Amino acid sequence: MNILEKIVAARRRTFRLYDFPPRDVPLVPFFGPKPFIITEFKRASPTQKKISVCSHMELAQDYYAAGVRNFSVLTEQNYFRGSLRDLYELKQKYPRCAFLRKDFLFCRADIAQAYQAGADAVLLIAEILPDKLLQELIDEAHKYKLQVLGEAYSLRSLQRILRLKNPPDAIGINSRDLKTFHIQPDQPLRLKSYIPKNIPAVYESGVDSAYLLEIIGNAGFCAALIGEAVVKAAKRVQTVRNFVNAVRRGAKQKPNFFTKLYAVKKNVYVKICGLTNKADVELAVRAGADLAGFVFVPESPRGADEKLLRAVKNVKILKVAVVKKVTPEIKKLLRAGLLDAAQTYNEADIYALAGNAYLITTDPRRRALPVTLYDAPKTKSMRAGRQIPAREHKHIYGQWLAGGLTPQNVRGLIKKIQPGLVDVSSGLEKSIGQKDARKIKLFLREVARA
Repeated sequence: MNILEKIVAARRRTFRLYDFPPRDVPLVPFFGPKPFIITEFKRASPTQKKISVCSHMELAQDYYAAGVRNFSVLTEQNYFRGSLRDLYELKQKYPRCAFLRKDFLFCRADIAQAYQAGADAVLLIAEILPDKLLQELIDEAHKYKLQVLGEAYSLRSLQRILRLKNPPDAIGINSRDLKTFHIQPDQPLRLKSYIPKNIPAVYESGVDSAYLLEIIGNAGFCAALIGEAVVKAAKRVQTVRNFVNAVRRGAKQKPNFFTKLYAVKKNVYVKICGLTNKADVELAVRAGADLAGFVFVPESPRGADEKLLRAVKNVKILKVAVVKKVTPEIKKLLRAGLLDAAQTYNEADIYALAGNAYLITTDPRRRALPVTLYDAPKTKSMRAGRQIPAREHKHIYGQWLAGGLTPQNVRGLIKKIQPGLVDVSSGLEKSIGQKDARKIKLFLREVARA
C-alpha cells in the first residue's frame, strides 16, 4: 500500500467515538473575502516522527499573538499523533476563532464528532472518497452548518469535486502527493485556473517562505495552509506575521510571471529559446508556444538585445531573459514590461524578483521554489544540446526540462519525466540562431501527443 492507503486503513481500524459535552461554542465562518493564512497544530507525520516540541496551547498562544484567527487541527492519531481532544480544548480556549478539523474522514459519525469537538469546518479528501460518499459527507456537514474544504491533488480529483451537485465551500489544492508525500510546489498554481472564481481556493502544504506566499497571494488563493514551517519556527510570532504580510502583499501586486503562465490550462508548457529575430518569435506564437526565450549572455551566438525586445513588444507571448545573473539592465527591461521573467543561475535573483524569476541549474538535486528548470552541462559545440542523463530523471520528475530536446525525443522524455514545461533551443534550428518552421510545428505536435 502507498502512504495514503496505510493511513486510511489504520484510521478505519482504530476508529472510535469521543464523548464530548453538548456544543456550547459558536460556529465561526472559516472562509472570508481577504487573503489569510491557516496555521496548523501538527505533532508528527508519516515521514517525521516528531515535529512539534510545544504543546498545542503554546502554539495557539503564538499564532493568536501573530494575528491569526484560522487554525487547522490534525486529529489523526496513528501517523500524526493528533486527537479530537486537542480540537475541543483549543476551541474552548479560543471560541471566536475558526477551526478546521483536518483528518482522513470517511463517515457521517466523523462529521458529528467534528461538530461536537468545536470544528467550524472539516476537510474532505477526494482521493479517498468515492463521489457519492463525498457528496453525502458535504451535505452532512452543511446540516451542522459546518463549512467544507474539499481537497484535491490531481486534476482528476479536482474535476470530480467540481462535478458535484452541491460543491464544498472551498477547494484546497495540496502540493503534497499523499500517496508518496513528495512535494510539488507549483501543482496548486497549475490547478488554480480550473477552480471557478466564486469558489475560494486554498494552497495546502509545503509553504516555508514569505517568497512563496507572495506568489500564492498573487495567484488569487484566498488562503494558504501552513504546518511545519510555523510549528518549527524559532521566532514563531514574527515568522507568522511575515507570512501574513507576504500573502496580502502578493494579492495587491500586478499579476506576476507564474500567475500569467498558469492562467493558461495546459499539461505541458513549451518554451522556445535562443530567439534572435522577430519572425521566429511570431512563428513560435503561431505554433502554440507559451514562452519565448531571449539569451542575454555576452558570449552566446544566440544573443538578444533591447532592440529585439522592443520589436516584439506587442507579440502576445510571455518573454523570458536567460541570464547568468540579473543585472540593472535586465531589471529595467522587466520594469518596462519588455520581459516577463528572468531565467537565472543565481538563486539570490529568484527571491529578489519574487514571482518574476526562476532558477536554471545543471544539478538535478538543486531546487528553488516554486519550480526549477533543469538543463544538461553545455558542450563546446553550439549546434546541439546535451540531454540530462537517464539516471537523473527521477530527481527532476514534474519539474521543468531542457537539454538536447528535439521533435524526435520530446514525446518519450515527457512520458518518462512528466515535466511541467519543456525548453527547446538548438533542436529547432536550421542554423545557429535561426529556427526551422517545420521543426517547430513537429515539436509542438509531439508535445501535444505526449
